[in-house]
Amino acid sequence: MILTDEADVLEEAFFRADVSDVTALEFREQDLMDYADFLHIERDIIPDIRPYFSISEDQRCEKHGIATSSCGCGESRQVLASVYRLDPDSLVEDWVDAVRDRGIFDSVELEQIDSTRYVLNAWLDRIQISFHCFFDKDEMERHDFEPQAMEFGVSFFGDQQVVEREHRYSWREFLNDDFEDNITTDVKHLKEAIGSDFYEYTPLEDFRDRVRQSLRDYFEDSGYEVRREVSEICPVETTQYGIDTGKTDFVAHSDGSKFIVCHCEKTPSWHVHHFSNGRIKSAEQTPIIEDMTEKIESKINTYQDIRLNKQTASRFVTVLATFFSIGFVVLLFERLGLIASVLQEQFQLSGNLQLIAFALLIFNAIAAIALAAVVTRPYIRDFRFSWKIESFEGAPEQR
Repeated sequence: MILTDEADVLEEAFFRADVSDVTALEFREQDLMDYADFLHIERDIIPDIRPYFSISEDQRCEKHGIATSSCGCGESRQVLASVYRLDPDSLVEDWVDAVRDRGIFDSVELEQIDSTRYVLNAWLDRIQISFHCFFDKDEMERHDFEPQAMEFGVSFFGDQQVVEREHRYSWREFLNDDFEDNITTDVKHLKEAIGSDFYEYTPLEDFRDRVRQSLRDYFEDSGYEVRREVSEICPVETTQYGIDTGKTDFVAHSDGSKFIVCHCEKTPSWHVHHFSNGRIKSAEQTPIIEDMTEKIESKINTYQDIRLNKQTASRFVTVLATFFSIGFVVLLFERLGLIASVLQEQFQLSGNLQLIAFALLIFNAIAAIALAAVVTRPYIRDFRFSWKIESFEGAPEQR
C-alpha cells in the first residue's frame, strides 16, 4: 500500500514530465532523490519507491543521464547507470489498496484496459462510479467522459490543467484527507442533476400503482401532457443518458420541459429525471418537483401510518377477544353453578360469584367500547383517505 510521502515524490516526478505517456519516461535514482529533497522528504524513502519501477542497467551520458545518441555527447561520456522505468501495474495495485483501506467506498474493483489505462469501479451509497485512470495524457484527452453516467477521469501524468477540469482527478487526490468530502459532494451534485429521489421504490410494492396514478394526476392537473410511451416522447434523452425505458413509469411534458418518472438504476430510489430542450437539468431544485416530492411523501407516510394502525387494531382485537372468551366462560359457569366448586378445589377461593360476574360484565362493556374506538378509527381514516394531491400552482412554462 502506497504512503503519502511516496505518492508525493512520484507525483512530483510525473508533473515534471514533458511527455504524454509517463510510462515512457526514464529516471535515475538521483532524480528521485532530488524530488525528495525538493519536497523536504527524507531520502530514505527511495527504497520504498523502487517497487514501482522496473530497474535495469544501461549506458547513459554521465552529464545528461540519457543515451549519448540523443544528447550528442561522445561515447567517452558513457557510464553504466541504473535506469528506472515506471511499472504501472505495481503502482496502480498499491494505489487501489490504499484507496480501499481508506474506507471511502463501499467496495472497489480494478479492471485493466491496456498497458496505460485502467478502470477503478467504486460503489458509494449503492451508486457505481467508474474512474478511468490514464498514464497517457493524449489518450485521456481523446476519451469522451460521461459524468451523468458517473464516469470520471483520473490522471497519473503531469498536466495540472487537465486535472483541474470538471470531474477529473489526480491519482494523488484520492489519498488526501478532503477527498471523501470532495467526491461525495461531486456525486451528490451529479445525482441531483441526473435524477431527484422522492421515495424508496421496493417498500411500496403493495400500493405502488396508487402512487403512480397519483403522480400522473398531479402532472396532468398541473398542465402537463402525460404519456406512458417514454421511448417515443424522449428517444434522444433516454439514449444519450442511458435511461432504461423498461423501468420508466411515464413522462410529463410541456413546452420543451420533460419530467420522466422512473425507477431505473441511475439512482437507488424512485426518482424523476428533468430535461429541458434535450439537456438534462437538476430536477431536485425544480419548484414543481420540490412541491411534488413534499406532497407525495406526505401521502405515502400517511397511508403507511393507516396500514400500521389497522395491523395494530387487528392484534388488539385478538387480545380483547381472549378476554371476552374468558368472561363468557366465567359467566356461563356461574349460571351453571359450577364455578364455585372449581375455585374452591383448584385455588382454595370462595366468595361472592355474583360480584365477580358483575365485574366481568363491566369489564366487557368497557373493553367493547375501547375495541370499537381502536378498531374503527384506522378504518375510518382509510375510508376517508385520498391519493389525490393538489396540483402545482403556476403555468408549466414558468417552471
